[in-house]
Formats: sequence, C-alpha cells, structure tokens
Amino acid sequence: MGETRTLYAIAESCPFDALLVREMKRAVNALLQLNLKRFRVPQKELAKYSALDVTKQALELLFEFSPSEKNYREAMRTIQVYSEGDEEMLHTIQESFRLIANAVYDAYSGQRHAESLAPEVLFLQGVPFEPNELQQSFRFVGVRPPDISPPSVKRTIFLDEGFEPYKLLLEGTITPDKAQKGREEHWARRIKAALNNSGPALIRVGAEHVNSTKSVIVKSLSGIRRSAPGKLPKILQREGIVIEIVHSIPDVNEVYGK
Repeated sequence: MGETRTLYAIAESCPFDALLVREMKRAVNALLQLNLKRFRVPQKELAKYSALDVTKQALELLFEFSPSEKNYREAMRTIQVYSEGDEEMLHTIQESFRLIANAVYDAYSGQRHAESLAPEVLFLQGVPFEPNELQQSFRFVGVRPPDISPPSVKRTIFLDEGFEPYKLLLEGTITPDKAQKGREEHWARRIKAALNNSGPALIRVGAEHVNSTKSVIVKSLSGIRRSAPGKLPKILQREGIVIEIVHSIPDVNEVYGK
C-alpha cells in the first residue's frame, strides 16, 4: 500500500455551492417582493425603510465587532419592530435574515481558516457558478462579498462536475435525498485523481459529508432534514487518503439564537 495522504477539511453548516447561490437569490427576491406588496415604509424626515434596509440593519447588529447572543437578540428585535405585528412579513424577513446571516458567518470563518492552511488545491462541493451572482447577493444586503479561494490555491475543483443528479437537483427535478446516491463516490474519484503529485489540499463541504461519527441537521429554504453520517472519509481511507477536520462551522442561528 502506498503512502497515506492527508486531506484537510473544513466542515461547514452552509457550504458555498450553486445551491446556496440560488437560495440567496431567492431570499433577496423575497425581500424585494415584500417591498412591493406588503412592507410599510414609515417616514421620518427624509428616511425611508424597506425590507432590505431592515435586513441590512439586522445583519449590522449581529456582526458588529463579533456575533453574540445579545447582538442576535437585537437583530431579531429590530426585525420584529419593523414588521409591526404582520406575521407573514415577520416570517419572510426572519427566514431571509437567517439564511444570509449563516452564509456570512460560514464564509468568513471558513475563509480565515482556509487562508491559514495555505492549500494549493481546494475542493468545493457543487459545480462552478458565476462569482458575480454570489457577490450580488451579498452586496444587496450590504455585506462585502467573501473570497472563497485563498491566494495560495493553484487549482479549485468542484466535486459535482460531471455528476448528473446534481444538475437535476439544481433544475428542481429530483429531491436532495435522491441526489445523494453515488455522490460521495463521485467526489472520491475526483479527489483521488487530483491529489496525485499535488501540494497541500483542503476540502470545504457540508459537515454531513465529512463527519463520519454522527448525523447532522441540514437546513435550507426548502426544508430541514437529518442527514446520515457521511461515507466519504471511509471511501477515501480505502484509497490511502485520510480526512482531517481542522475546523467545524456551526449554524450561527443555533449558536447565538438561543
């Protein structure tokens, strides 16, 4: 048996892939529709507030200095005050806030740890997407778009390229559960091929794929489900590749929204 390779991993609650781009665009569109249909715009002097303004303010409150339970409560209180007792309005803004806040938290926490590792090869779940699509979603809510790849990265490999079920999932023609069949085996083949004669490598994917000891709660706008422990570590171990989790990023809403 050949030499064992180490693949460093960041286990994410909100991995950056084409599905997240789609969900963030949906969240922003939901806020824009709220502006048009339901949101009351109170006027004080020349100030006008929209659903996007309220979401921006809530994000600023949460991430001021660093996230905390106090900041999270203030953010939710702001959303509640401006929703003025309208339950549908409150629900829409809260759901959009939760998704975007977790994406921001995951992105910047993952970015810091990825840069400290200085990998040459970066594996990401999903398929390539237009960077400006993700950037627009962040800018719309007043957040500086994150850098997904550290400067040290020479190759970025999207693990779902060539995997047909992922394409069908993006099109909405199959369920997330059906899209998982054979997915980690496909990832393993791509990882094995790319690791030949490469420098330090890092994989940033959902925690459910690299945590082989317990199930993980997976959340999205399309629903919440419990995912079985990932098979990827065992599959790769048979190929002489050992996954070492260097950082786990929890859901910001679970950490501070108690």
